Amino acid sequence: MKKLIIIAVTVALSQAIPAFAGPEEKAPVVPPPPPPPESFFRPNEFDIGAFATFAQGVGSNGPHLHGWGGGMDFTYWFPWKYAGVRFQGSGASVSGGGGPRSRTITFPDGETATVSGGGGSVAAGVIHSDFSLRLPLDDYWPNVHLAPYCFVGFGGIFVGSPSTNFTATSRTVFVSGTKGAPATRPVTFTGRGISKLQAAYGNSRVLGEVGGGLEYRFTPNIGIFGEGAYVFPEGSENNFVQFNWGLRYAF
Repeated sequence: MKKLIIIAVTVALSQAIPAFAGPEEKAPVVPPPPPPPESFFRPNEFDIGAFATFAQGVGSNGPHLHGWGGGMDFTYWFPWKYAGVRFQGSGASVSGGGGPRSRTITFPDGETATVSGGGGSVAAGVIHSDFSLRLPLDDYWPNVHLAPYCFVGFGGIFVGSPSTNFTATSRTVFVSGTKGAPATRPVTFTGRGISKLQAAYGNSRVLGEVGGGLEYRFTPNIGIFGEGAYVFPEGSENNFVQFNWGLRYAF
């Protein structure tokens, strides 16, 4: 009888202890970490850029030449978003090499004539294709939507006709010392009609270039950029630097 009472008390206590201990504790649920912010520089992008440009001659033929203008570029970034190809074209009005100059010529008979030339500007265009590499910094620092990039490529420069801002004058002068020639004959004096740009580049030349820049994205689609390139046309004395800055839209 005593054993039955002890067993009954033991069973009752075993049921009562959990009730006094309270509900069973559960392990806390840890939420998964949020995904990192998306980079604004994506694979398979197609970008269109519009920019202003400034070019400055650095070779022996053109340290005084400089030009202002603008252009556009079109870039495709590969599925490996760190590399791409682009086509860029720009045009500029180039001036330099001194302003207009005048010279007065005194003829043997004492008469004088004045001719002038120089100054003005010449239109020039540059086109090239480039291979580009970029490093989106927001892959490593979230919300830093900046990407330095570099490029190398080849293309051509095309030079227009200079403005004909020169004068010509025709005078009859005395010529001596030529056997059989008349004592007087008409001679025309003109100012120089060719620019230093045409003297350095002719009508066109092939070129290579290497450079780099920075692009900042406000959104995955809209950004601003600035870049500089060292351009070396055929003939090392004709080198120049070109700086571009503007807007890009990424699709």
